[in-house]
Amino acid sequence: MNEQDNNLIFGLDIGTRTVVGVVGYKREKNFEVIAMDIEEHDSRAMVDGQIHDISEVAKAVRRVKERLEAKIGCELKEVAIAAAGRSLKTYSVKAENEIDTIKITNKHIRMLEIDGVTLAEEKLKQELNDNDLEYFCVAHTVVNYYLDGYVITNLEGHRGKLISAVVLATFLPKSVVDSLYAVVNRVGLNVTTLTLEPIAAINVVIPEKLRLLNLCLLDVGAGTSDIAITRDGSITAYGMIPIAGDEITEQLIHHYLVDFSTAEKMKIDCSKEENITFADIFATIITVPKGEILKLLEPTIQELADKVANKIVELNAGKAPNAVFCVGGGGQVPGFTKKLAKFLALQDDRVVLKSSKSIDNIEYKSDYLEGTNIVTPIGICVTSVQQKGYNFIEVKLNGETVRLLNSRKLKILDAGIVKEFNHENLIGRKGKDLKFILNGKPKKITGEMGEQAEILLNGKVADLETFIKEGDNIKIKPAKNGIDAKVVISDLIDSDDICYIMFNDHDVKVRSNVKINKMTVDASMRVEEDDEVVITKIKTVEDLCKQQGIQYESKSIYMNNKKIDIHHHIKEGDCIYIEDQTIENVKNQNIIEKGFTKSNNNAIIILNNELIELNLNKTPYMFVDLFNYIDIDTANKKGKLEMKLNKENVLLTDIIKDGDIADIKWVEDN
Repeated sequence: MNEQDNNLIFGLDIGTRTVVGVVGYKREKNFEVIAMDIEEHDSRAMVDGQIHDISEVAKAVRRVKERLEAKIGCELKEVAIAAAGRSLKTYSVKAENEIDTIKITNKHIRMLEIDGVTLAEEKLKQELNDNDLEYFCVAHTVVNYYLDGYVITNLEGHRGKLISAVVLATFLPKSVVDSLYAVVNRVGLNVTTLTLEPIAAINVVIPEKLRLLNLCLLDVGAGTSDIAITRDGSITAYGMIPIAGDEITEQLIHHYLVDFSTAEKMKIDCSKEENITFADIFATIITVPKGEILKLLEPTIQELADKVANKIVELNAGKAPNAVFCVGGGGQVPGFTKKLAKFLALQDDRVVLKSSKSIDNIEYKSDYLEGTNIVTPIGICVTSVQQKGYNFIEVKLNGETVRLLNSRKLKILDAGIVKEFNHENLIGRKGKDLKFILNGKPKKITGEMGEQAEILLNGKVADLETFIKEGDNIKIKPAKNGIDAKVVISDLIDSDDICYIMFNDHDVKVRSNVKINKMTVDASMRVEEDDEVVITKIKTVEDLCKQQGIQYESKSIYMNNKKIDIHHHIKEGDCIYIEDQTIENVKNQNIIEKGFTKSNNNAIIILNNELIELNLNKTPYMFVDLFNYIDIDTANKKGKLEMKLNKENVLLTDIIKDGDIADIKWVEDN
């Protein structure tokens, strides 16, 4: 035994009705069992897989431990255990992330998985409606990855627009783990590995080589019926219903007035005896045919089979699996497997009991305990060997203790998930892109790239994929998300589309016309997702007049002292006048056509067909002032002096205005 002592595996299945212990070791491809033992609880110390009385459960565990030690000749100090399926909360969710056609990296895939676990946690909290209950995410697996809606085996290295994954996340309450630890510690055992009952059973009943098939593992215990589904090479679903063997036992208790232990024995005897003998609570010895008991139990067995079948179909995407393997004591009742096959529309030989005798790669080197209820404790041992430890480790994350189920080589990512560290604090997301329509064409403004979290493991730079061990100290400086893309109209207008001109003696900033969703807006308006933006450049005088709301029909248009038409193009620094076509326009046109450059401070008139410039800074000019600008001898009359202002008679005191046409000359008398 000395050679084997260091490699001994002690597996303990602490069930609702019994405690089963298995001791063995791994030799090449097989697991060799060298000792087995089973003990019933003295009372109902456990209900539906949950420990209610630690002391009573510890008594049964101690008896199993001591008898096994006697068989193998050495002390057992360490144990592998499993948590009940009733305590598990499993959720299947689909997470999606947009990736903007960039190359997919391992970080994108990890962020997708974190999103899936986060969604599952939200479902858990909604179902429990109690945020104070502490649950561990003990495992998460990806059922399928998708790239742009199509199933793909490995996302890394591909390009696309949308990645998604169906994630199966399983949670375990802290109270379940604590009660299991309390029981085994009380009898002097240290927990080295912890697994989950459905995982333990499926690891020996449906090994990986069979998981391409759509199969179901059904563990019908005393308080719960646990279900696991395999398909396409992986475990795709876990589930449980709170109905199992105890419901059958209770029918016997009430009908025959017996205690619980007697009813349990009657139920078991139905699978191997034709006549069942028992004593009721009055100590009366009674013998009844097995057929009578099975007839009594038929409605309960049928109800159990019906509910189990419905749950299997629900977990298997609405259809029956190809086959069902049943383990656990509750499924051994005669007639159960046939009724389950009927409800699943399967042949009878597709729903079978899987006993410890029919498990592959198991050798028995001791007294043999046969039965479907021995499968799970053997699975606990095998799983412990395969996974090399499902024990808990403790690490520090930002100063807080985090307890992790050591189900595999753990990473910083796992610590972040268990601590419910927001995935946005672990991996900085790129800001959301802004998509809209610009002048009839799709336009996208890219969001800002996020900054990744700064991660230190024991003071050294690390990342989410870095492996961790007991006692490690992790520090995470949260990531920063990129800023969402945003744009205002002014960002979409080129500098070339803006110019400054003089328009009717006013400074004008010429900017493009803008409409959002057919409504005219100014340059400060923000563009929103899916907006339709139309930007129309102001190119011609006509465009400008329409923008400014100026009527230009039947008007004179001048640009830089030249008359132009309405279709003339505008450029920086242009000086534009638009005026009504009156006599005054004609005067100004004469001035312009003579090439005289107008000044803002002077008045320009035509006197005797000659241009003169009058300074407007002095007192307004009167007509009589014009005599200072002509050479005419008023002392020697040569006829009648004719004075006209804009072809009209004028008084000497009439005020002269910019653009007037004045005539002063002698006209001979007739």
